[in-house]
Amino acid sequence: MDDVVTIEQEPQAASAAPQLRTILLTDICDSTTLVEQLGDGGTAQFFREHDRLVLRLQQQWRGRLIDRSDGLLLLFERPIDGLGFALDYGRGLDEIGKLRHLRVRTRAGLHVGEVLTWRNSDEAVRLGAKPVEVEGLAKPIAARLMSIARPGQVLMSAVAEPLAHRAARELGERGQHLIWKSHGSWRFKGVVERQQIFEVGEPGVAPLRAP
Repeated sequence: MDDVVTIEQEPQAASAAPQLRTILLTDICDSTTLVEQLGDGGTAQFFREHDRLVLRLQQQWRGRLIDRSDGLLLLFERPIDGLGFALDYGRGLDEIGKLRHLRVRTRAGLHVGEVLTWRNSDEAVRLGAKPVEVEGLAKPIAARLMSIARPGQVLMSAVAEPLAHRAARELGERGQHLIWKSHGSWRFKGVVERQQIFEVGEPGVAPLRAP
């Protein structure tokens, strides 16, 4: 997590009303092992390519990158855009890894819910804070989904899944071949209600089994 800094200038107030957004959290699996295998120079080059991939996919899927300190946190207007990003991100990193004879896999959690956003002051950003903060119950739910996902797995909440499923045609031919699986009801720490979990993935790529 970000270090707490004390500054005189206060951040801008949180948005007056919660906003309904799609939240995507991703993680590179076994990233410590990856860094050890690549070495310092190789790791720097890998993440330069990684960042170019993320920028391209942000533009393609209309995502807003909030944080990349430990994995990625992005906001989208629609679940289908978040899903498109997650699928392309996994494939893109797999290709980058293959060029280095390494298997690089990601995992992702996708949820739709209300969030509060606010912009940190310029001074806070200069001292290391993120430009934009996002909070709300939707964020930890997406984080829990991501944390239990297997390598190569995209998990979605019961809110996000039907919205994305209905719009799957927007992914083109690939959307016709996606597998949508229910993995039952789970209880997440800190979340009162049990959560229905769904997996969305491509045959031969996704695990397509319970976390």
